[in-house]
Amino acid sequence: MQELIFGIIGGTALLMYGVNMMGEGLQKASGEMMKKMLSAFTSKAWGAFLVGIFLTTLVQSSTAITVLTVGFVNAGLMKLSQAVSIIYGANIGTTITAQLMAFNFKFKLTEIALPILGLGFAISHSAKKKTVIGAGNALMGFGIMFLGLKILNQGIPIMQESETLALFFENYASIPIIGILLGMVVTALVHSSAATVGLVMVLGQAGLIDLKAAI
Repeated sequence: MQELIFGIIGGTALLMYGVNMMGEGLQKASGEMMKKMLSAFTSKAWGAFLVGIFLTTLVQSSTAITVLTVGFVNAGLMKLSQAVSIIYGANIGTTITAQLMAFNFKFKLTEIALPILGLGFAISHSAKKKTVIGAGNALMGFGIMFLGLKILNQGIPIMQESETLALFFENYASIPIIGILLGMVVTALVHSSAATVGLVMVLGQAGLIDLKAAI
């Protein structure tokens, strides 16, 4: 059980750090492009909505897109209706991180975590341009994210054998209101909905929760 607890703590920490590092790297690599897209393709609601999805998918941070959008509104460069459409799109785009994690269970992306991490390190420490360094950092974050997920996955056999965990999730986590509160508390503690989704996926893979409880 001690090994499981340490694995969950360490794996979650790496997962959170990787998501943040990937987002920050992508923001540095595509900062100017984001500003141009926000100002050029948001004249119509549907265009603003699609831009919100695309940019958040690219930088993996709905917060960054929201902050940029609010800045444009405050500067008088964008209407409130456009900003609302972008933020709606941003909240949908942020789910792409969860989809990447889901692909791991089918395609075993964790097996390439270390090579990607090494490639990102080489790029970020050999490049001179900020955009290239940002891309390298994004690759490092991608690798660290899946390395954290790999550590969490290693705890699945222990989870499956634990009667205590099985009883807890069977008796409590399956109750909708308790499941919602657990999700809120965990996300508030780790400040990352992506990390919470990753943990839920691992619990589902271990057979401790069903689809209804995960949702």
